[in-house]
Amino acid sequence: MSKPDSSGAAQLSLVLYSFATSSAKESLHHDRGTHNAHFNEQMESISKNHLHWCGNVSYKISDSSCCNGNITPGLSQLVADCCGSVAYNPLNEICCNVNILTRSSTYEKCCGEDLYLTTTHMCCGSNNIFKQKENLSCCGNTTFDKTTHCCCFITRNNALEAMPKNETCCPKATERQQAPLPIRTLPKLSDLKCGSKTYNPHKQMCCSGNLYMASPLTKCCGEHAYTLSDDSVLCCNGVLHRNVPEQSECVGGVIYTPANTTCHMSTRPRLGEHCCGGQTFNPRTQICCNGRSHNKMNGNFCCGSEVYDHNNQFLRCCSGHLYNLTQSRGKAECCGNLLLQYNNNQTCCSSSTNSIIYQTKPKHRCCGHYYYNTSLWSCCAEHLKPSPKPNSSPAEYRIKPLMDLIPEMCNKTVLFGKVESVALENDLRHVVLKVVWQVDMKSENVIKDPWLHVSLDHCNSPTTDNGMTYLWEENHNGKYKLLSHPVDLTSDIYMFYSVCYQKKG
Repeated sequence: MSKPDSSGAAQLSLVLYSFATSSAKESLHHDRGTHNAHFNEQMESISKNHLHWCGNVSYKISDSSCCNGNITPGLSQLVADCCGSVAYNPLNEICCNVNILTRSSTYEKCCGEDLYLTTTHMCCGSNNIFKQKENLSCCGNTTFDKTTHCCCFITRNNALEAMPKNETCCPKATERQQAPLPIRTLPKLSDLKCGSKTYNPHKQMCCSGNLYMASPLTKCCGEHAYTLSDDSVLCCNGVLHRNVPEQSECVGGVIYTPANTTCHMSTRPRLGEHCCGGQTFNPRTQICCNGRSHNKMNGNFCCGSEVYDHNNQFLRCCSGHLYNLTQSRGKAECCGNLLLQYNNNQTCCSSSTNSIIYQTKPKHRCCGHYYYNTSLWSCCAEHLKPSPKPNSSPAEYRIKPLMDLIPEMCNKTVLFGKVESVALENDLRHVVLKVVWQVDMKSENVIKDPWLHVSLDHCNSPTTDNGMTYLWEENHNGKYKLLSHPVDLTSDIYMFYSVCYQKKG
């Protein structure tokens, strides 16, 4: 597909402009009154500060956790579990009787306050560890030889005991062959823990250390649970919002409601006037950002409800949140809706669903938005596996949202490619791309072949989903590198085109 010319861009602008105008006019008939106004005030306060509540203290759910009313800073609740009143990373740590212990293997489990390897040992009762041996099994708090004894529940002692096989409580040989063993043991609790509590995953679900009754329509949102059939709640970036107006959406950690994107006024606007929130605006001299109008002299791009000049190197828009980089002298980058300061001993791990900032640790790497210990896990195409590969090479980069790559990508040869098919061969992932748009911003040389065959190092490259479109960069050696999360074929490409050609002009 060839590069869109200026007339094509103008037509695209007209289509988007007309769609927004007609949508605004149609929505004037759906004013939900004071309820929406109250909700919008709440959303404005929450989204402006990006805060959640832990008891009486506010915190950011994207970089801290709340457990039983106590805040654990530096670990996002989106990837943490609770151990008593302290949050921990269940990938690299384990909670045993309200004590956080460092894992040395992914096959470790708790036995009381101690850890044991399930591949070499067994836990009998609640806190007794024994080495595995042939024909050895647990019976209460001890072990027994299955060839000479059986495990019986002794009513007078209200306990399990190992008894010689000639005892009446032991099943006879013929019974063992013809029918399953009778149930003679106490009910065994699940090995799964929710915080410090044991739970049955068939009946309960664990949400960041809190237990809820499980059902097919119940899902976790941070530390809370909600029902998918409840249209008055919305889970947005790990925060559960209640009493949300219908047709609300979560985009980039920001809740967009009908009142935020269209006019809700007591009277219709005058002919030719356009809506922005609860007021009108002139689209020739103003820009509407999430229900707020701004003068275009201050910038022509929205970041949430703010406007900014994308050419200002000291302003950075991170998923709808605008940051001033004056104090950091511009040396920072986005990590989701957070700002990652350079030389601050922090690491950003991101996937298409989440971006999390972690405190940098030795022998730890990112796998999507998870931060794992390389002695416990290995990572392949953003999927964790409990089989460490100490000599494996880490991925050299992380993919980002498209807007985080602008204007850096304006000076490089890039393309928007849609994944048509994927095949694996040994360690390589072969991807067939349909080029949506490819152009060298410097020379404007258009590559005419609409099909590309790209080979990636499978494990060290992010996932690529069929049917999704991504931004790719062509290197000097003719190979292609995946750069972005999936992009929107209309708004994202138009934004990229308009920013880069405005910068070029």
